[in-house]
Amino acid sequence: MTPDHLTVEIVTPTSLTEERQVDYLRAPSTDGLFGVMPGHVPSLIALDIGELTVEQQGRREHYAISGGYAEIHREKVVLLVETAETAGTIDTDRAISALKRAKERLEKSDKSDIDTGRAKSALRRAQNRLTVARRK
Repeated sequence: MTPDHLTVEIVTPTSLTEERQVDYLRAPSTDGLFGVMPGHVPSLIALDIGELTVEQQGRREHYAISGGYAEIHREKVVLLVETAETAGTIDTDRAISALKRAKERLEKSDKSDIDTGRAKSALRRAQNRLTVARRK
């Protein structure tokens, strides 16, 4: 018998951010977006920087996440992520500053003193936070 909801736990290195019952979850994996409904086949999926959406009774909540892993069971999903921020808690001024800094680093003519991969990742995280912040 298929369960009627999923328990979702969002865990960061510093806290258990959230534990709740949901009907549906959509998350960014390193291979693209994926969705989970109650009764999903057990899986372990690598998460990417992107928008996590959880839905319960037609109401959606959006989170900016920055990579990690999703451990999926038939009745439970545990998201082990670097960071998770709800749309309403994102500091947009801070995200805009981070976006500007990342762009400046990438636009430097002399890139010998910067880690371009790290700067590109910072740029993606800042862009994602701003996109999710607009969802509130």
